[in-house]
Amino acid sequence: MDSSIDMDIDGKVAYVTINRPEAMNTLNEAALEALDKVFYDIAAQDEICVAVVTGSGQRAFSAGADLKELESKSSAEMMALSERAQSLYQRIEAIGKPVIAAVNGLALGAGFELSLAATMRVMADTARVGFPEITLGAIPGYGGTQRLVHSIGQGLAIEMLLTGELMSAARAYELGLANQIVPADELMAKTSELAQRLAGFSPLAMRILLQVFYLGNDSPLSTGLALERMGVATLFASEDLREGIAAFREKRSPLFHGR
Repeated sequence: MDSSIDMDIDGKVAYVTINRPEAMNTLNEAALEALDKVFYDIAAQDEICVAVVTGSGQRAFSAGADLKELESKSSAEMMALSERAQSLYQRIEAIGKPVIAAVNGLALGAGFELSLAATMRVMADTARVGFPEITLGAIPGYGGTQRLVHSIGQGLAIEMLLTGELMSAARAYELGLANQIVPADELMAKTSELAQRLAGFSPLAMRILLQVFYLGNDSPLSTGLALERMGVATLFASEDLREGIAAFREKRSPLFHGR
């Protein structure tokens, strides 16, 4: 694995760390390729139920793409890189397992886009997020123009994109971009607590819930409701649901196996 990305597994939770603190954890092509490999591995390993992604150090989750690498790229090369990065972020979003972004500092550009592709975001109270691309004569290219508007609506999204201004963790929480804000020195402990809690649920139920949620939100209401019906029907034929009901009746913790 590329040294710019670390992965550690604790029980059913995989911890993925962008490890380029000397470069504010910017995402160069090698780091994106390593992230791609890591998330393929996470998807393939049934014993991993939840993933946490964060940045090394306390200054940045990821300060964006590596400008030193990008400035020499041609238009065609940038188109290809944008397509690869968008595919990676779509894979993270559609992995079928909760992915929690532990935003430990600056999350800018490609880094903010990565956090938006995660299922949930826990932010340190010192974190700041935004898309400064417009100040460089560019625009976000890894999905930010689309995911941001889905998250906070057109008016606020276009203001954020056009001004390039950064947003505090407190403001992000007000707008629903952050699920939790915690003191910086408690970020990983609180995020791990959330991840371990989710890891105790049925992997099958979480996978179906995520599929219904994302596909339904991109579809007309009637389609979303049909997906919900099919999802709940599928789960009522599963061993996990029978185990969950039995555990409830017997006043014990359920033991789910994802089937």
